[in-house]
Amino acid sequence: METAVVHDGTIHPGGAVNVVTEAAHALDADLFVGFSGKNRDWWEPRVPNEVTLLRRTSRSGTLNDIRTARSMLNLDLQEYDVVLSSGPAAKFFQPYDDQLRVHYIHHPPLASLWFTGGLFSYLVKTVDRIETSATPHLVANSELTSTRVFRHYGRKVDRVIPPPVDVEKFSLDAERAGSQLVMVGRLENRKRPRMAVDAMRELPDCTLKLLGDGPLREEIEQTAPSNVEVLGYVDDHRLRSTIEESTAGIFLAEREDFGITPIEYMAAGTPVVGVDEPNTNNQVDDDTGVLVEPTPKAVVAGIRDVLRRDWDRQALQNRADDYGTERFRGDLREFVETVYF
Repeated sequence: METAVVHDGTIHPGGAVNVVTEAAHALDADLFVGFSGKNRDWWEPRVPNEVTLLRRTSRSGTLNDIRTARSMLNLDLQEYDVVLSSGPAAKFFQPYDDQLRVHYIHHPPLASLWFTGGLFSYLVKTVDRIETSATPHLVANSELTSTRVFRHYGRKVDRVIPPPVDVEKFSLDAERAGSQLVMVGRLENRKRPRMAVDAMRELPDCTLKLLGDGPLREEIEQTAPSNVEVLGYVDDHRLRSTIEESTAGIFLAEREDFGITPIEYMAAGTPVVGVDEPNTNNQVDDDTGVLVEPTPKAVVAGIRDVLRRDWDRQALQNRADDYGTERFRGDLREFVETVYF
């Protein structure tokens, strides 16, 4: 079974890159990347076989999406039995009649093009629906994404397979730093960092480490109370150690498609103060944290609740194991082999 994984691309590697590189391992596949901010040498150590990078660029946006979709239309992968695609533009890849085609959906639909209005948006919606309808097998990364697929495309996904999370890199051995809290994520409105910062004004005995960068960083640095520290983007070691040393992890992203960060908190034995919205409320329960309404007052109450409770750190880590890389590889391999054979 000769297999190719096709990814539309990324400027800054994130969760989707983990999906396609682990998929390449699971299926012993070659990888094709439409565009990347990284060169081919960056990709090669992360996959088991050949990597083909169609275009290197540092620019994202609508024109880049159009160029990538066009390159996918022209991509000839006749020698492969199975093609697994990932990303909105990769749906435009045209398989041969005897090829098995599976598409992994991270976040339908492409909001930047679907919801802008006007003739162009209408054309994008139409073509996107046609390509999605023509794809034989769809896999979603969460139940929320599965619901969105049905709402926007009128069809059910074949399977929900959560993305891989590198839970093995976290340890329970670190000493907790008193009432230290951590929030990991891009500093943008959708992640609601202001809400966490506002909550800290009512918690002077706690400290909050903000890990991430984005358009709200300067504002937060200028207005945050003294118990909030903005660390920006940090290396993997600093990320891991900060999560492991924290008493609780905050995650308030608005209707997140999946949400890797809460799973990383759990993997370190760190309970989650999570927003009571999909998909976070599908991940967090009474054994792994508390769910709160998206208001500073509710976040304060949630943090206080976490601090007063005794947590079974091992149970938290065991829950995270359900999202590990081996689980992802096994589930994806089993699905592809079932529909192929």
